[in-house]
Amino acid sequence: MGLGRIDDDRFSTCCLGGGTPSGHVECCGKFLIAKQHVRTYAVLYAFSAAVGIVLCLAFVYAGFYSFPVKLVPYTPIPLVEMATIIPFFVLFGVKYSPESWAWKLPFYFATVQLIMLFELIALVSPLSLIDYKKWDVWDSYTSWWLYLLFFEWMGGKIVPRKARSPLAASSFRYGRWGWVIVHAIAMTTVFLAGVYAGWGLRDSGL
Repeated sequence: MGLGRIDDDRFSTCCLGGGTPSGHVECCGKFLIAKQHVRTYAVLYAFSAAVGIVLCLAFVYAGFYSFPVKLVPYTPIPLVEMATIIPFFVLFGVKYSPESWAWKLPFYFATVQLIMLFELIALVSPLSLIDYKKWDVWDSYTSWWLYLLFFEWMGGKIVPRKARSPLAASSFRYGRWGWVIVHAIAMTTVFLAGVYAGWGLRDSGL
């Protein structure tokens, strides 16, 4: 049996076999990105997951924020999400970010904006998925930028260039699909951030 057949079998088992629906999605996403040069992406995945978990634990024990509701209830942080969703963003960025830093920045800008959108939804959700204490949106926004850019740099050290599939810089020029996506994300998330800020001012009585 060849390596390609083994990979196909693993993909089928991962995406169609047992587990939760969210697990299927995350597993398929990570597999498709890491199908080539599996070992290098596996190292990056493990490293990014470990760093994310350690940082999240440190911030929780420092009293910056908490997670009242988690898939695994008796843990201080959402381990499932930290071991799946967060590394997926790292792998996606390393795999597809453009070669030039002039175009990496809009790529990661869109990525961070989407992450912050999900985080704000978790923050205002009736389920109380996350609770800010000595923390605010700007702290989280800055932390995500530092985290993703650090692993973009580390990814360049771990993953060989031939294992990456950078998006063409021309895709982000005026009128192209990348330009449209980045601006759509920017306008949507900035508008929603304004709504969130307005709610905060209303609740504070200002």
